[in-house]
Amino acid sequence: MGEVPTELAIRTSRTIPDHEGFNSYLRQYDVFIETTTQMLVTPKLHERLLLALEAIANNFGHQQAAIAVVNERDAALQVRAAIGFDDHSAAMRVEMPLDSSASCVRVIHDATPLWINLQDDLSSRSLFERLDWRQNVLAIPLFGLPEISSKLLRETASNPRFADHYWTFEPGTRFGVLYVGADQETSDPVSLNLLKRFADRLGVVASLAVHQERLVTNVNKLQKERQWIESIMKSVADPIVLTDLDNQILLQNRRAEELFSGSANAGEGKRRALKMNDLLFSAYLSSATVSSSEVIQRDITLVDPIEGSDIHFEVISTPAVTSRGEPLGLVSIFRDVTDLREANEELARNFVKLQQAEAESRRERDRLDLIIENVGHPIVVCDALGNFILFNRRAELLFQEDDSYKARATAAVRANAVKLTSFISGLASGAETGRQAEIELIDPDGGRSLPMEITAREVLDVTGQVTAVVSILHDLTEIRELERRRVEQQLFESEKLAAIGRLTASIAHEVNNPLEAIKNALYLMQTGTDDGKNARFLEIARKETERVSHIIRQMLGFARRSGEVDWVDVNQLLEETLVLLDKKMRQAHIRTVRDLEPSLPKIRARADQLRQVFLNLLINAQQAIGNDGQIAIWTSRYEQALQPSILIQISDTGIGIDEDDLPRIFEPFFSTGKKGTGLGLWVTQDIVRQHGGRIEVSSDRRNGNVFTIILQLDSPILDQEPAQ
Repeated sequence: MGEVPTELAIRTSRTIPDHEGFNSYLRQYDVFIETTTQMLVTPKLHERLLLALEAIANNFGHQQAAIAVVNERDAALQVRAAIGFDDHSAAMRVEMPLDSSASCVRVIHDATPLWINLQDDLSSRSLFERLDWRQNVLAIPLFGLPEISSKLLRETASNPRFADHYWTFEPGTRFGVLYVGADQETSDPVSLNLLKRFADRLGVVASLAVHQERLVTNVNKLQKERQWIESIMKSVADPIVLTDLDNQILLQNRRAEELFSGSANAGEGKRRALKMNDLLFSAYLSSATVSSSEVIQRDITLVDPIEGSDIHFEVISTPAVTSRGEPLGLVSIFRDVTDLREANEELARNFVKLQQAEAESRRERDRLDLIIENVGHPIVVCDALGNFILFNRRAELLFQEDDSYKARATAAVRANAVKLTSFISGLASGAETGRQAEIELIDPDGGRSLPMEITAREVLDVTGQVTAVVSILHDLTEIRELERRRVEQQLFESEKLAAIGRLTASIAHEVNNPLEAIKNALYLMQTGTDDGKNARFLEIARKETERVSHIIRQMLGFARRSGEVDWVDVNQLLEETLVLLDKKMRQAHIRTVRDLEPSLPKIRARADQLRQVFLNLLINAQQAIGNDGQIAIWTSRYEQALQPSILIQISDTGIGIDEDDLPRIFEPFFSTGKKGTGLGLWVTQDIVRQHGGRIEVSSDRRNGNVFTIILQLDSPILDQEPAQ
């Protein structure tokens, strides 16, 4: 590993060296002074570093040496000069990251010379892989000027990559590292101290070269940019002026010089014109500076120094700022708008004349357009060749293409135009001057079919020649719709009568069975003499009478409404219904699982009717289960409906419904059980429909039934009177 001495000359003998050795030290010092002087007159950094290495090799006796400089961009030590190595190109490609813990890099952070034993220091040997050192290495930090290293310190201080202890040193002037191949045991301490002092001067002189190169580069860049700016300004025909914050002209092109500077031997009139222009431009600059810091665009009138006439300019001024946003001045570009303004004035005069002529010629056209536009039917006027001349607004929608139309609408308009042209061509080929027929057009907006009755008539001039063809179209859609509705109403009345007939037949069938039983029981009572049998027959007649009464009550309940419409909490209605059935559920060992959304909104409904719906579905679920099962109740918002709605689901684990019976489950008097009238689900469906909702059922013989109810929050159907 590297040994860091506190002072290279710590073991130096205090005795005065011999005369020959003292002369050697003086020669080395002279070489040190001479080399430093040569480096100062050498402009290139690489040349200065090579001079230093040659001096070290020739006068200090070290055959291998290299100098690595801090690369600010890559945050690494990069070998910039080397001497005494077999592969010089490989040595120049050596780069050592500044965040490395190797001794060859740590020397720049510790700012103290140290010896590197490459046999023990594996990290340094790895970084020195391309440098075939034949001895141990003495590493001496090089210090440059403060302005050289300040940029590196600012950049690396904010870089998290160097936040560890390998890149935390006090602000200084680290420039690079001088690596010298030497033997620590046999090296002369006095020479090493002199070498260290030479390294101190070497860092300063080398950093001066870097600073000088940057200054030369920046100056050349600025000079080139100024040449570019001057070339650009000269190539522009419009006047361009660059002014400072005191409104003094710093730079101007040739056209601007003609307006503001002129020549020394100019006449009195020209000097007055130039002075006037300077005053006008100064006033403009003062107002522009005060008004805003953004781009300014104003008009200014200057005097032509040659002709003495007014020149109208449009001035666009842009603030010039530094890279930090500090203002430098204004860049003003003058656009000559004199001819444009004169042309604009002439156009304005001609425009007034044209407006007057157009107003005269438009009056007659306006009268005709007003008449045509107020006609409630599409009107099309064609010339004798069939070319369209005039449309009213309704006809434009059918026959005139628009850029905003989609492809389908454009195709419909073209098809309509073809049909109309064909119809008018038929009129031209005949002997009559008028024609009436029906044609089928297409609505460009919706793509639906439009039945039209068209009446076309030729307009003849005084010589009897056809000058135009006027076609008037009548939309037959409403008439066809009225005819369709009349037919649908007739079909609806027929279907309603048929439904009433089917319902009446069902009621008659259901009532007829208990009536037959009552009739037979009464007959047997009349013919029998046994009081015991007569009592049994009387009980049969009573039960069948109650059955008829129950059917009648359900039918009456279906026919009339119950309760007022109000805002109802569906979750609360379900809880109240479950309380009514709680005892019966527990006796049958049926569990109820609730998943009711707490934020479920209220709905407008009749609470009694919805309670009847939930009661019917829960009783059916209980009967489907029998014993030992589960009923699940779930409520939520229903997002798939067009109107705000809620969803209620009631599922059971009982016996499902056959697939063949599912389509008939909501029919009156249809029941899959042995008991019941078959009106429960019929009444349930009707109540849900009266609330503007719908009810659906899905069933599986093994997994039970699922009833789904979807209700709107505010259905307009509830406010309608029931059909009598």
